Amino acid sequence: MKITFLGANRNVTGSRYCLEACGKRIMIDCGMVQERDFLSRNWDACPIPAGSIDALVLTHAHIDHIGLVPKFVADGFRGRIFATRPTMALADVMLKDSAKIQAEDARYKRRRHRKEGRTGPHEIVPLYTDKDVEKAIELFRGVDYRVATEIVPGITVTWHDAGHILGSASLEIRAEEPDSERTIVFSGDLGQHDKPLIHDPTYFRRADYVVMESTYGDRDHEAGGNVEEQLETIVNDTIKRGGNLIIPVFAVERAQEMMYFLSRLVHKNRIPDVPIFLDSPMAYDVTNIFRRFTSWLDDETVRAVECDEPPLHFPGLTMTRTVDESKSINHHKKPCIIMAPAGMCNAGRIKHHLRSNIRRPESTILFVGFQAEGTLGRRLLAGEKEVRIHGRQYSVGAKIQQVFGLSGHADRTGLLQWLNHFEQPPRKVFLTHGEESSALALKRSIQTRFGFDVSVPSYGEVHEFNDQGPSLVDASQPNAVAVKRDSISDTPESEATSDAATESVKVDEIFPVAAEDPDLEFLDSATRRPISFLHEDPWRVLRIQSDLIQGIEIMTRALEGRHRSVAVFGSARLPESDPSYQLAHQTCQRLGERGFAIITGGGPGIMEASNRGARDAGSPSIGLNIELPHEQTINPYCDASYTCRYFFVRKMMFAKYARGFLIFPGGFGTFDEFFESLTLIQTGKLAQFPVVLVGSEFWRPIVDWLQTTVLEKGCIDSQDVQRFRVMDDPEEIARWLDQTIDGQSASTKT
Repeated sequence: MKITFLGANRNVTGSRYCLEACGKRIMIDCGMVQERDFLSRNWDACPIPAGSIDALVLTHAHIDHIGLVPKFVADGFRGRIFATRPTMALADVMLKDSAKIQAEDARYKRRRHRKEGRTGPHEIVPLYTDKDVEKAIELFRGVDYRVATEIVPGITVTWHDAGHILGSASLEIRAEEPDSERTIVFSGDLGQHDKPLIHDPTYFRRADYVVMESTYGDRDHEAGGNVEEQLETIVNDTIKRGGNLIIPVFAVERAQEMMYFLSRLVHKNRIPDVPIFLDSPMAYDVTNIFRRFTSWLDDETVRAVECDEPPLHFPGLTMTRTVDESKSINHHKKPCIIMAPAGMCNAGRIKHHLRSNIRRPESTILFVGFQAEGTLGRRLLAGEKEVRIHGRQYSVGAKIQQVFGLSGHADRTGLLQWLNHFEQPPRKVFLTHGEESSALALKRSIQTRFGFDVSVPSYGEVHEFNDQGPSLVDASQPNAVAVKRDSISDTPESEATSDAATESVKVDEIFPVAAEDPDLEFLDSATRRPISFLHEDPWRVLRIQSDLIQGIEIMTRALEGRHRSVAVFGSARLPESDPSYQLAHQTCQRLGERGFAIITGGGPGIMEASNRGARDAGSPSIGLNIELPHEQTINPYCDASYTCRYFFVRKMMFAKYARGFLIFPGGFGTFDEFFESLTLIQTGKLAQFPVVLVGSEFWRPIVDWLQTTVLEKGCIDSQDVQRFRVMDDPEEIARWLDQTIDGQSASTKT
């Protein structure tokens, strides 16, 4: 049994570790390097061949932990990728955005090099493309917190909340070999206590080995005061000078936190009425992911979402998607607030906004997150008076400021607090994900405070787990605990080597091993009567009621009394280049122009095309998603969305709020809607309800089969089949539905 350290060793970004046990190899994280001095590692082949890795396990969705996953797959990895379900959803968005940014940067860099007549050390191509991301996402498998999952024979992984970002996890990995059993805890990125949006981090009682982050291992967070008050002062000062406030943000969590605080200032009229731009196509997608996974958020956030007060909605906010929209921001003449990724200014749209503002003494560049050594953000914070952006030198005239108290990472006291809960020393603690000075300082603090055996591995270092004796972890006993702090000490530790004080902690709950999901128990017909699950889990009734109530509330608000709406069904796998995608887009645009709202399942393919058509026509575009083990991300064209737990609830929403169905070509799901519509017609549940089968080449053979085979046997009535309209032309479809549904409304009024 051994571990190889392949990233974030004596530096912060690029987390990647290979654990070999039970005759298998698993990779923990596969992150992109962002420090300038180590960028070549992104391009180099992994020292351990990708094809030899049996499984990939992820802690969370930040790019420095998942950014090389598509390249890893392109290089030959063919195993499964395991992550929490929110991480899986966020990774879909983050990696697609990463591929897009790389493509844009590569095009810009090629033009610049041609102009300058030079070449770089690597061929100027993106690390990976959209197609590489799609192949990687197909390998993902979602898991829940505190559910032990055997990812390969002999190796079981349990994910625990790390309190860092939505879905972030510490990993408890148990490897069972014939002659030994060991538990390795990977801290992942540990968060602070009492942060908005997410829960506090989980603590552990025992581990044989610990691999722990050390980002802030040499210092505590500066106490800059209340975050809202800091932000209020900086905004007002900048606007008073007539400048713009430029805020580099990380697209996940930090952007949402900043918008949370800005919205509070806006609603309380504590800052001037100025435009606030979030220049990130990911913002809408991330918001929907937060809504889909409300059960993973803290109680305060859940209450806000349930009250229809999500953090990304407030007066003055504009979210930009396209490059042209992004460029137009810098032509804005009056003062404004601009937030854009990347948070360390090492890539993305923030560089363009810096170019337009960095020379202006009236503008402010505000940092709200950690800046790794070598990044542009770190150089600006260090006070450099001239920096290079997109190949050109710029003098720094803008005011450089920083808000404290927003870090998503635990500081030195928090890290020591986390270690303080181990009831006996682990065999060894490895410190990673921190600059060398931070990791070495934390090593000294741990040795002084606890006497643990601590190592700070270098890149490529291998450690053999060849110690003898039984495991320090009793697998039959709960090992993870939830804690609540009594207070936060106001007295910082003066030196990294001193005996750091840890806060008193009350154990609120010892996490047991999670039971099987009760919603899946009824599938085990060998041990249960078909309906016994209804009696044995009375909470299910409440969850169903909650699904229905939330669905009705959201749909009613989204439609605002509108009765002209159509539900659209079709394959999620059809790309934009497919003719059926284009047909769905055009058809729903025509319907939207006639005032129809479009309701879909909210996912990609035909659903995306349909919501997109409604959005282009300025008509309501609604997505009704379903919570699945392998979920589809809500497409970016939904003005309103809702994720429910039960299929039949979603079908009830379709039937209740739609006045007609459009069914496009697709797979089994499409056939399900087709035959279900036929059943509803037979039973009179869809009386005078128009159903359009779009695409005669696909649907005509099926309708002919119904007429020549099923109809002849007397299983259906000829009038049932005649209720379906097979059509191809978008304008004709829109016109017919317009007339048919208007006729229904008129007859109902009569």
